[in-house]
Amino acid sequence: MTSRPERSSVSRRLAYVVISVVFANYLGNAFIYVLAGGATPARIAGSLACLTAIGYLQLGVFSRPGADLRSTRARVALGALALLAFVPVPFFPHAWAGMPGFLAGSALLVLRGRARWVVLGVVAVANSLTKVPYVSDGFMLSYYVVSCVLVGLVVYGLSRLPSLVEQLETARSELAELAVSRERLRFAHELHDLLGVSLAAITLKVELARQEPAQKELVECLGIAREALANVRAVASSYREPPPADERAAGPAMETRFAQVLLTAVVVCYVAMATFQIGYEYPRVGAAGVGVALAAVVGTTALVLSLPVGPHPPLVRGGILAAMAVCVYGPQLLYGDPVLAEPGFLAGAAALLVPRAGGWIGFCAVVAGQGLLYGVHGYGPVDIAYGFMATMNHGLVLYALTRLRSMVNELHEARAELATAAVTQERLRFARDLHDLLGYSLSAITLKVELARRQVVVDPGRARQELAEVLEISRQALADVRSVALSYRELSFNEETRSAHALLTAADIEVVVHIDQCDQLPEDVKITLATVLREGVTNLLRHSKAERCEIVLSNSPGLVTMDITNDGIPATERKSRDGSGIGNLTTRVRALGGDLHAGLTPEHTYRLRAEIPLT
Repeated sequence: MTSRPERSSVSRRLAYVVISVVFANYLGNAFIYVLAGGATPARIAGSLACLTAIGYLQLGVFSRPGADLRSTRARVALGALALLAFVPVPFFPHAWAGMPGFLAGSALLVLRGRARWVVLGVVAVANSLTKVPYVSDGFMLSYYVVSCVLVGLVVYGLSRLPSLVEQLETARSELAELAVSRERLRFAHELHDLLGVSLAAITLKVELARQEPAQKELVECLGIAREALANVRAVASSYREPPPADERAAGPAMETRFAQVLLTAVVVCYVAMATFQIGYEYPRVGAAGVGVALAAVVGTTALVLSLPVGPHPPLVRGGILAAMAVCVYGPQLLYGDPVLAEPGFLAGAAALLVPRAGGWIGFCAVVAGQGLLYGVHGYGPVDIAYGFMATMNHGLVLYALTRLRSMVNELHEARAELATAAVTQERLRFARDLHDLLGYSLSAITLKVELARRQVVVDPGRARQELAEVLEISRQALADVRSVALSYRELSFNEETRSAHALLTAADIEVVVHIDQCDQLPEDVKITLATVLREGVTNLLRHSKAERCEIVLSNSPGLVTMDITNDGIPATERKSRDGSGIGNLTTRVRALGGDLHAGLTPEHTYRLRAEIPLT
């Protein structure tokens, strides 16, 4: 069985291969139409130069793993891509119809918020308007709008989903750590409430009994000790059981919903384009042919959107492929027209449903067969090449988006599993700590108090000696309780940084973290900075509409500074929410001789800054 990290790596490699093939097909299809329009040296050289530049920008900048798409370089590249998408249109009007789709998809990757979707619509409409001097058919102009939206979504989805899978893989350990932290706090609370009070009471009563040994005090002390020992055993036993299920892990994650919506949108766009093409075949096949073809496309689409994600019996998979084959090849063979179908969906479904190499053999057979059908029905080389490339592209896009959606689902489930496993290990450690630190002490206290109670009349001196030892043991046990509870409650700056990054990323906020070396900082400074970071991130998530957050810790001689900067709340809202919200943090920071500031920056962002001197 393939491990989850291996699946994640496979999914990323798969995405990169599919991205390269799909983009190459788009560019290659454009070049074929350039040749069909007149294969002069100038046209060939000019188109190749422009297509190569588009491919470089797309694969080398916008779709490159780990690329900083918020950088100035990315925005300059977006401007260059805009020129390459529209300037060549007068020279290659029909061949260049798909190139603005690269601009639309890259805009979705680089821009933020609603603006990117507005740009997608503007680019799609512009793609149609720039064809008006060359195309008078309204249906064809509408086709250019839909095709641009489709290519944009494909570019965006194929470029975005691999990074989401990688982020989910990274976030698994961080989410497990968060679950462990919650369990530690709960344990510390139970430890203090159940045992701290009992041990304090034992210490007090032993002090009284030492001064004047009395049966009443010893009996009460013995009862408290036995109860505390029973509590230790009960708590330790409960922590050896599996943790309760976390209902918050149920339900689809944001990334899962994104993958499903994106797949559906791409399929709908393909159907819209197929509808336009079928409409153009009306003179050849008549109303009946158009009706049959549209019904077949709807049937194929329904089968595509219901493709099983997990393993299913061969009979089910075979039935789906057979039904899809009827929808794809029925209209083509009935009316002798290869345009009346969506064969790419059948190719992608074969790769998804047929195990191992058999799926890709089926994929290649469908792709090659569609090119052959174009040739059999009398179409020229350009149309044959289009049928071949379009079928391959549609199939690869369907396969990639469906598989990546499946892998996102698997990783989402893995997060909950790993978090549960991490919590289980931590609970076992808690049980060992309880047994090792307190089980012996409380057993010794119980035994010695019982012995002192029996000796109080017969040998008061021996009773006082036993009580002195009980007092020493109980004081040490109380110190152990406080030490263990404190060790689980103390904030760690490194843990808080990882936690903040995970929480902000889960909220779809872009996070940039720059932390100087801080291991040598005084412990009280690190705890205070961790508190400020936790509170600042909590307030950001609660009140802000931020899309980007930057966390910077600068450690210079004599001063440590931490900035939490975001681009979220409008100024009017910030004024109404600041002031009282940072009062406690200000008190903590000033206790160390530092200061805390919160407010707008000249760059129109909101910053929380903590400055603590190092003396």
